[in-house]
Amino acid sequence: MTSRPIGVLMMLEAATFATASLIHFDVGIPLGVTTIPGEPFTGAAIPEAIIAGVLLGGALALLARPAGGWGLALTTTLFALAGVIVGLSFIVRGSVSRPGDLVYHLTIFVALLITVGVLLTPAARRR
Repeated sequence: MTSRPIGVLMMLEAATFATASLIHFDVGIPLGVTTIPGEPFTGAAIPEAIIAGVLLGGALALLARPAGGWGLALTTTLFALAGVIVGLSFIVRGSVSRPGDLVYHLTIFVALLITVGVLLTPAARRR
């Protein structure tokens, strides 16, 4: 797989973190997405915004310089994965039921694992 689809995938993942951050900040989002009951939850909004920015930086580095950006793309994806694991631990141990958060975190966890797996293929490292 070339660096372009991987970079685009990382940008899409970053966009989901940015969207989750906006929802947790209780910012009105176009496209009919409404605020989740019990929000805002700024405890998650700030880390999600940071992860979105870091992941976007890794994606842009990979798209700009595929060979030179590979390490940064892998590092930023692993950073995002670590953040998701922390988020999952808060959700599982939390006293408030947040099924939407759980579904999102499990889904993005799988997506980030796939991204890491693709980044670790020999073809991705060579590009």
